Amino acid sequence: MAARAKQLPTKEEAVCEAQENIRKSRLRNKAYFDKNRRERVDQIGVGDLVLLYNSVLDKQWSQKLSNKWLGPYRIRQIAQDRGTYLLEELDGTKLEGIYTGDRVKRFHRRYGVESEDEDKAESAVEEENEDN
Repeated sequence: MAARAKQLPTKEEAVCEAQENIRKSRLRNKAYFDKNRRERVDQIGVGDLVLLYNSVLDKQWSQKLSNKWLGPYRIRQIAQDRGTYLLEELDGTKLEGIYTGDRVKRFHRRYGVESEDEDKAESAVEEENEDN
């Protein structure tokens, strides 16, 4: 009981010291982040085609030869303040979820090579335009 009575006066000092240490640590982390932050070289806009990183495969050794990038998808909306993207299929079907910028990269079309999905999406868009 006497030992606890001796600790009580120093408790407030210990709490203040811990708060100050946390504040300093957060400032150091912020400075490190600001120094090492990678900015996207090529800006991606609404309507651009992108690939989506399949992060599920990161911890699966049995799938190590599988494609790590899914898509292509079209950007539906961008939240600039958060660096997140809403995506849609090429035929306009909305993808569920919000995707961060580090999981998205620009899709570069290979000229002379067409996939079945792209053919279907292009024909669906053409039919939609004809209806309007």
